Amino acid sequence: MAVVALALGSRGDVQPLAALVAALSRTGIDAVVACCADLVPVAESLGARAVGIPVDSREAADLVRGRRGRAYARRPTAQALALRTWVARIAPAVARTALTVCAPGDVLLSGILTRDLATALAEGRGCRPVTVLHTGQVPTAHRESHFGAQWFRGIPAYDLWGARLGWRIATGLGSPAARIVRAEYGLRHPRTLRTRTYAADRHPTILAASPLIVPPAPDWPAGVVQTGYLVPETIPDPGQDGHPGSRSAIAAFLADGSPPVYVGFGSMSPLLGRDGTRLILEAAALAGRRVITPAGADLAAGRQAPEVLAVDPVAHEWLLPRLAGTIHHGGAGTTWAAVRAGRPSVAVPFGVDQPYHAARVHALGLGPAPVSIHDVTPSRLAHLLTDLTSGRYADRAATVGRRARAEDGIRTTVAALDRLGLL
Repeated sequence: MAVVALALGSRGDVQPLAALVAALSRTGIDAVVACCADLVPVAESLGARAVGIPVDSREAADLVRGRRGRAYARRPTAQALALRTWVARIAPAVARTALTVCAPGDVLLSGILTRDLATALAEGRGCRPVTVLHTGQVPTAHRESHFGAQWFRGIPAYDLWGARLGWRIATGLGSPAARIVRAEYGLRHPRTLRTRTYAADRHPTILAASPLIVPPAPDWPAGVVQTGYLVPETIPDPGQDGHPGSRSAIAAFLADGSPPVYVGFGSMSPLLGRDGTRLILEAAALAGRRVITPAGADLAAGRQAPEVLAVDPVAHEWLLPRLAGTIHHGGAGTTWAAVRAGRPSVAVPFGVDQPYHAARVHALGLGPAPVSIHDVTPSRLAHLLTDLTSGRYADRAATVGRRARAEDGIRTTVAALDRLGLL
């Protein structure tokens, strides 16, 4: 028996499951993570054994790149359609990889995009699936515990109906690959989202998110176990050479003036392209604040202005505690890294679960009110930089950061899997 993590999606989908796989491997359990080929190095840097699905995760963002894509991404239905288009396009490669890496009796740790696929592998190959979530996606009538809180109306029956509908739609995103696997075993593919969701719900769900961010809801199903975020036990250290993204370059920048603020938009950066670079440079100049930001296709690593340093990928767990604060896109993993750092933070969300995380960070008193990426301007971003570093959020951020660092999501998740008889 092995543990196989199906981590389809961006870095934020891969890193938590890779961290869990690495922890399981260190206990002697045969564990592997399957992810998009371009993210295999991310998984391996955390100590996980990885198998690459022969697709590129960046192709998903390319579907909504540029100004037209940003307008498209304003609508939740359009976001789901773009994701569904990408998942359908890569379904044959995902199904082939899953059929190759999964053996009868294996435990499948599945993200939301492969939930139906994992169920199909349980039906056809006798695998044992577990859905692993990183945000409040389990159906509930409690606004503060669901990532679709902005759509709740305070009418419990209506809110629960909407949350269940969203749960079915999310489960159905991975159905193209599940259909291929069921056909491989001569199984009938259920016609309705309701039936597919009920089949998946018969297996456990682990909510790998902190109760600080996702408060427990009393109406969660009995099969849901909340364990906390899957923070890597080993944090990759930046290289020590003279490369612009290395530890020496960052250390030199840190020593060169006041503590900088991290400003980055994660996997959503392609939506902005060069506009994102201009936004950050102008905001830093207007606020007179030093900034560290990720390099990328539209921004080379190195000094971009006296007050702005662009760096190649650096583990947030290493970088953020060294800075004055964080402005980010509101992804689940980045949000938690910012909270754990014990520094003020604020999100500039795009969509999906990001507005929820942005609102929760503000509700915790860790930073100013969020501004949607669709409404942000250089002057608004400059205001966030100034407000974030005013000192008014520092004590609260430090207090909540200590509480966050006391949690151990990896250990709690491993113990939950053991209690469920899956290890």
